[in-house]
Parts: sequence; structure tokens; C-alpha cells
Amino acid sequence: MSPAACTGSAGLDALSRDLLAAVPDLRVTLAGPAECEAIFRLRAEHITAAGWAELPGRREADEHDARALQIGAWRDGALVGAIRLVLPGASLPVEEAFELRIEPHGAVAEAGRLVIAPAQRGDPAHRTWGALFARAWLTLRDHDLSVLAGAAARPMIERLRALGLPFEILGPAREHWGEPRHPVRLDPERGAARWYAPSDR
Repeated sequence: MSPAACTGSAGLDALSRDLLAAVPDLRVTLAGPAECEAIFRLRAEHITAAGWAELPGRREADEHDARALQIGAWRDGALVGAIRLVLPGASLPVEEAFELRIEPHGAVAEAGRLVIAPAQRGDPAHRTWGALFARAWLTLRDHDLSVLAGAAARPMIERLRALGLPFEILGPAREHWGEPRHPVRLDPERGAARWYAPSDR
């Protein structure tokens, strides 16, 4: 599917299905309890390798993981990537980190903690992260939601916009999960791609 074809929630649904169909060698699905532990270990490995923090327990999880859905990508039984989807019901991690409230309040889910195993990085088509994003979006839709929030660095925002996704930048960048990231919001039905400006305060 071309980026131009991705309009509205239905268009993003179709794009997501295409992204998943493009990786038939991957199993991209919600993780069970044991698989969640593997995801927490992969997150810890990512943080340690990047030099963001030392995690002696080799496990990265926070208070939001208790209510989050963990999505993993497996190839031949090996975990190659993961993403976290936090459903509404309390403040989202991005709202707490950036001290803001994302509308429509109580009807927004957050995607974050996206990690790709080191051996799987370098794919110019970014198929693994595309499949993870797609599964997160379709899972959100399964919960009757259609607005997504998160925190993303500028290169990731530009990559997602290249798919035709109208990500809105809600505020200036802050150091968040190891690097400067902006709070972002995706509403395919009503949103428009735009960058935050100081005059928005």
C-alpha cells in the first residue's frame, strides 16, 4: 500500500495488515507471561548496550507494565523485537513524563518501549518495527480505540510520516528513555501532521 492510500482509521487498518503480511517469517502477537519476561530482558539489554543505565537484574519494567499489553515479534522461536501498548484507564506514561494531557482524555492508548534485537537491525525497509507498530495499532483498534500517543525522536517521527501517518508533535523534546523525544499523537480521522511551536504554549 502506498503512503497516499493511508487515510483515516480504515486506511491505517489496511496499511497495518499489509505491513504484517510483508513479514510472513515473523510471528507478531501479544506476549504471554513467559514471553513478557523475555521482552523485559530484551529491553534491559537494549538500555545497557546503549549506555542509558545499568540494570543489574537484566530486566526493564516499570509500574505501567502491570496494565500494559506486551507485543513481541518472533522468528523461528527467537524474540527479535517488541513494543508496549498502554491502554487508557490512568495517566499514560507520556503524559506523566511530559506533564501534559492528551485528548480525548480516557480514549487514547500509548505505544512505546519499541526495541529491536541487535542482530535484526539495519534492515533499510524497517520491516520488524513496521510489523510491531502494525500489531500495536490493530490491537488498539480491537479495544475500540483510534487515537495513539507516544514519545518519539525526530528520525522516527519522519519515518512514520513517510508512511503517510499524520503524527502531531505536542511539545518540545525532553530526555526520555535515553534520548531527546517529543510527545506525539496520532488521530487518523481528525489529526493533521504538524510540529510543536513555542507559540503553542
